[in-house]
Amino acid sequence: MNTKKIFLLSYDTFLFSGIKAWLPNLVLIDARTFISGTQSVMPQYPSCLLVIDNRLPLLLVRKWLQRNSSQFINIHCIVLRMCETLSVNRGYEEYSFINGGELSEQLIAQLKESLLAPDKVVEVTKDSPMFTFNLTEFEEEMLYSSFTKEKLHDFCIANSLTIKSVYRYRDKITSRLGFSNFNETVIFLTRNNLLSEGCVINNNIIGDVIYSEAYDVSDTSRLSMAIRNEEIIPYFQPIVNIRGDVCGVEVLARWPQGHNYAISQREFIPLAEKSGLINELTSYLMTTVARNFVSGGANVNKTLFVSFNVSPSGLSNPVFYWECLNFMEITQKLPIKLMIEITENQTFTITPAIKELIRSLRNKGVLFALDDFGTGYANLCYLNELDLDAIKIDKTFIKAIKEVDQHIPMLESIIHLSGLLGLRMVAEGVEYDYQQQWLGNNKVDYLQGYQFLPPVMFDDFMRFYKQSDGLFESASDSTFSA
Repeated sequence: MNTKKIFLLSYDTFLFSGIKAWLPNLVLIDARTFISGTQSVMPQYPSCLLVIDNRLPLLLVRKWLQRNSSQFINIHCIVLRMCETLSVNRGYEEYSFINGGELSEQLIAQLKESLLAPDKVVEVTKDSPMFTFNLTEFEEEMLYSSFTKEKLHDFCIANSLTIKSVYRYRDKITSRLGFSNFNETVIFLTRNNLLSEGCVINNNIIGDVIYSEAYDVSDTSRLSMAIRNEEIIPYFQPIVNIRGDVCGVEVLARWPQGHNYAISQREFIPLAEKSGLINELTSYLMTTVARNFVSGGANVNKTLFVSFNVSPSGLSNPVFYWECLNFMEITQKLPIKLMIEITENQTFTITPAIKELIRSLRNKGVLFALDDFGTGYANLCYLNELDLDAIKIDKTFIKAIKEVDQHIPMLESIIHLSGLLGLRMVAEGVEYDYQQQWLGNNKVDYLQGYQFLPPVMFDDFMRFYKQSDGLFESASDSTFSA
């Protein structure tokens, strides 16, 4: 019998621990274990089967192989396909794969078949397809300069190029990777840290250090796997006009834990921001929601704005621009407008790059709103310095409404200021008829809250959308003025 070892490389070794009883030669390896500066103590094996969880970014797989390939004389790689997303699977095409969605008996049978097949082993060398993709210094500099208009202009001048020439270079890279558009290319390159400065998740990360000591590493690892395993579920809360017609929807994240319990985004979003996972989470939510609407949004035949919460640090992430374009490209056949709600849970330093980002995306039809206005770090200078389409009035002010004819100076001042600045208003946390009536009497444009519908899953939202009274006659009012 062949004594080939099986090494399963993943983030979530606990997920696969149950199959060890059936495969005694199986060794479960946490991919992060072999990124630090410590020396490997793994003995040398004449032959082994390496099973790679495809949710691992290629960068981590490369690092593991580069560090440990000397431990093996021969190695055969198989990809365990746990996710079907194109940008996740890019780079793994040269290898045979096992469908992770199959029943455990079938999975074990396929692993045993590979385990007992000595003729399938191949030697790992640096010419292996796992190592072949790389960017030249010119290409890397060109792609990184594409994130801002000023850098791209300076790059063209320095290299005596026209903008059209840069586009041709970008198309060649996209074709080389096999993606259908440049947005997917940028997302893939950034996700795998293949662009300069792209490997810096936050200012506290240097070299091969992945997590800081400011938070629980195990919680961060679990959240990372939850994103990759698509455990985070987008929920949808409708935004209606004063007549109750659905005009928009805010996307909220929930992390189901079983027994009808789900962790709210207010609990895990701070962890995602501290650990540098917030950009990956935003990317996942935007892509998932876009696909939800493409597959199940056939009844959306009037303009509907779809709103995502993005923190100031998210706006500073260079790949965010391309995430927005990717969302619009996926939903281009639907009457959907993308709205970005800038959250105020941290100090917001308005830089020229952020101003240029907002200006550029607004020119492409993206709407911007200031979330939870009047609380947290929100202040009037944001209204003065940013090009915005709307403000969201925090529910703290809405709770102050106790009767229809009540005089509320602070709330009335916010409404008056919005009118002077030409901004649309969305009132959050509407729970009662008298609040809806008060807001209608004071000309607030849009309402959101349990008075209409709590955050629900996509199918439930679409049912509510179709049942909305007067939808087809008045939902066109949802279009924001550009």
